[in-house]
Amino acid sequence: MPDVERIADRPHLRDAARTAAGSLIAAGAVVAAEAGTSVGWPLAVVIAAAALAWPGARWKRLAAKPVVAEFDRGGVRLYPETAEGRHTRKLGPSVDLPWQEVRGVYFWRRRRGPVAVTMIGVEPVRRDPGPDAPPGGADRRGVPAHVSTALARRSVPFSSLGLGGAEAAAKRFTVRARVVDARRAPAKRRRVY
Repeated sequence: MPDVERIADRPHLRDAARTAAGSLIAAGAVVAAEAGTSVGWPLAVVIAAAALAWPGARWKRLAAKPVVAEFDRGGVRLYPETAEGRHTRKLGPSVDLPWQEVRGVYFWRRRRGPVAVTMIGVEPVRRDPGPDAPPGGADRRGVPAHVSTALARRSVPFSSLGLGGAEAAAKRFTVRARVVDARRAPAKRRRVY
């Protein structure tokens, strides 16, 4: 059994969509150049290179396998993105809690524009102190009602393709903390009188 289980970021479906969009722009530039003027081909080559370089850089960053989470006998560490959707992670963890401070490890979805992003988060045993909480609940944007603010503040984006490995790693190292897939809101029970 390894001493530290590292969970790496994986490609998302939106990465494939962005790569396809870049490829379509490149193909459109080439078709337009063929039907256009004599300056069309040099311009098409520049547009095609730019359109393919952008998604290619994303895949290159993913090939480096940035670590999203680390689980070991001491606790759990979560690494935030350097910028939203860039697939680069900061070197220092944003969440570093020992297992005795962890109530549960949760997988949930946050709304970012038209897409839902899978998140991995840690809910602490203790409540958040009031003074450093952001005013007006700014960190609740896109967070569903069934996810607590403490959990939302201790969460990072994560690819749902790596969900099975992350669940297994968390269960392997924790004894009392729950590992919960909360990507869907719990069903409301109806009271019948």
